[in-house]
Amino acid sequence: MHSLHEKASKKAHRHGAAVVASRFFSLNRQLAQRCTPDHLHEANVFGMYRKLGAMLMSHPRVSRVVDVGAGKSWQFPPYYKEWFRVRLVGLDIDAAEMRGNAALDETIECDVVDDVPLQPGSVDLFMIHSGIEHFRDNERVLRNLFRTLRPGGFVLAQFPSRYAHFAIVNRLLPDAATRWLLDHLMAGRAQMLGYAAYYDQTYHSAFAALSARVGFKELYFLPGYFGSSYFDFFLPLFFCSLLYDALCFASGIRNLASYNLWVLQKPEVSAVDQPFVFYAWR
Repeated sequence: MHSLHEKASKKAHRHGAAVVASRFFSLNRQLAQRCTPDHLHEANVFGMYRKLGAMLMSHPRVSRVVDVGAGKSWQFPPYYKEWFRVRLVGLDIDAAEMRGNAALDETIECDVVDDVPLQPGSVDLFMIHSGIEHFRDNERVLRNLFRTLRPGGFVLAQFPSRYAHFAIVNRLLPDAATRWLLDHLMAGRAQMLGYAAYYDQTYHSAFAALSARVGFKELYFLPGYFGSSYFDFFLPLFFCSLLYDALCFASGIRNLASYNLWVLQKPEVSAVDQPFVFYAWR
């Protein structure tokens, strides 16, 4: 009886400690978010991905859109499909991930490294939100996308850099340690993170050379130097990370950016087609 009482007491103690730790990390996250300037949230690559996505879907020749690594949800309001008159196709290596994604008009289970099972020249826009880092061979991925795009079609891709500080930590830590950190220190994000990441040629100079080698034309590139949200569970670590981000931003070295945002285009073949120029950026 005494032993059972001790076990129950220890269990209650562990539970209490876990609750205190959870509240501590939650408070740190709240304070870190309040300390982050608003423009970092508004102008980062995630916000720009949504802005550019809306612009590209408004293009008069964009009607068939493919979300690569579609997963459980689309990054845009479902009514965008009606606004821009687009049909949305989802590709994912796991069909179960797309089962509850109501935005998708069609789902295709496939590994885009091996093949994109769509007709050549049948896609107007590929969208890839935080997916490039999970592909083991990005040259094969880009060649599959290039083949399936129509001439003048677009790729919008946002992904972390191989040399982002959190990406380096992710590669150095054992899988079990990464899983523990996600489960215990990044509450609310574990469902979005934790997939195998290869970071194959995901830094600026390598990906720029790769996309050009495949045949794409670069329309736009934005480096994102704010990757400190991964460390917001502990304020001292967060501020150290924020200082590192600021130094990388000040250096202007694109290979040190935490994130990359690209708009690529398959070159036109018809002289009749007008190039899609983002005039506000010229």
